[in-house]
Amino acid sequence: MPAPHWAGPEIVSRPGAFDRPARIRAGRRAYTTSKLGGIHLVHEWARRLPDGIDIVSYNPSLVSGTGLARDAGRTLQLVMTWIVPLLLVTPLVDTPRAAGGRLADVVLGRTHAPTGSYVHRDRVARSSAESYDAAREEELWDWLEQV
Repeated sequence: MPAPHWAGPEIVSRPGAFDRPARIRAGRRAYTTSKLGGIHLVHEWARRLPDGIDIVSYNPSLVSGTGLARDAGRTLQLVMTWIVPLLLVTPLVDTPRAAGGRLADVVLGRTHAPTGSYVHRDRVARSSAESYDAAREEELWDWLEQV
């Protein structure tokens, strides 16, 4: 996946916001940028919610069988069909059922995750350096309140 490209909420929310919008890469960039925006909102919510109400972001990692690469081109489809299933025996890939179980553990508190944290599969981790930008988080919040 390409790195996200944040250009402000008003721009990244528009259809065709990324270079060469008809290309698959633009869709992937929109996907990663939307994930970054989601993490920004979790951080801002965590600052605004009253004590006792928690919010976290959850990254299941690569989950096989979701159809995420269905329009990604023949090469990636072959990788997803033949290589990724072999990786199910590693800690790199999960089935939808396993990923859902890990998410349930977070929601039910079996995986301890303080408010505002980023959970990668089954543990709290740091998200990307870019995802920690309080000014950007507040800007996104304010923009969403206006639209």
